[in-house]
Amino acid sequence: MPSQMIQFLRKVVSRLFYPINPYWTASIYGFGKWIRRYGYYPPMLPLCIYTDHGPGDTGPSDHEIRSTAPVQFYHSPDGVVRWRANYTKPCFVLYSPFVFARKCLQINRHDDAEGTLFFVAHSTESISDLKSVEMYHQELSLLHERFKPVTICMHMHDINKGLGAYYKKLGYTVVSAGDSLDQAFAERFYRILARHRYALSNIFGSYALYAVEMGVPFGLYGSPPSYFNVSDENVERGEYKSYQSTEYYKTAVKLFAGLPEEQISKEAHDFVVRYLGITDGISRYEMAKVLYGSFFRWGCDRMLSVLSLRK
Repeated sequence: MPSQMIQFLRKVVSRLFYPINPYWTASIYGFGKWIRRYGYYPPMLPLCIYTDHGPGDTGPSDHEIRSTAPVQFYHSPDGVVRWRANYTKPCFVLYSPFVFARKCLQINRHDDAEGTLFFVAHSTESISDLKSVEMYHQELSLLHERFKPVTICMHMHDINKGLGAYYKKLGYTVVSAGDSLDQAFAERFYRILARHRYALSNIFGSYALYAVEMGVPFGLYGSPPSYFNVSDENVERGEYKSYQSTEYYKTAVKLFAGLPEEQISKEAHDFVVRYLGITDGISRYEMAKVLYGSFFRWGCDRMLSVLSLRK
């Protein structure tokens, strides 16, 4: 069966069991599936919360502030502190849905794991990476043998742009965890990661946190992406570098710059734990109360809105 047909069927099944929810951030990358399981919340009910786009120290973003969701979540306590200092809407620390998924599925790095999973800095529909495939290849070719073979992991936007074919021509194996709205994204991501001894990227992203939490050493390697923003309203137009100026990113660079050692340092581990909400995330019982409460609040707001239109 052609791969495109398989991807289409996966998407259909995913949407049937986990319907599109009112707020996209709580469903992306399989978050919705595992947030529901964490909070004992059924798939057939809409998930009426808003979350950060992924772990890290960002926000509040404009789309988070504008959201009509009854509750806001951040993976880290820092985001919650900032939100509560400026807004009255309830806000809580989210225990990483990915970490919860990994533990439920009992996925760990394989004993015979080998080589490196390299996460290419991903683009979006609005932001392109002008760094060439040839430049990536030149840098990866210089890696020591202990980091080889190198497997390229790509985001769906870059797969859709056909960039995977260029890496395949250069002899790389190219993998992807799939469509960002596929509710099997997390388990597919971890099953790919578990086969590798190391993880590298030229930019710090959520995959770094997930890798280190699972015990896969991560390092920042190669020159950073050359991002150019055409239409994303959340960041500066043209050359996009502002992500490098945050204290979160600066700390990540200090901790993970260069090729990784076999052992993960305590400082790196503590950093990852903090920004995945592992210590500060609300409990499963508390999550259940929030999810059901936000559903009833969302339903009441919709009912009142409909009644006001009929007057």
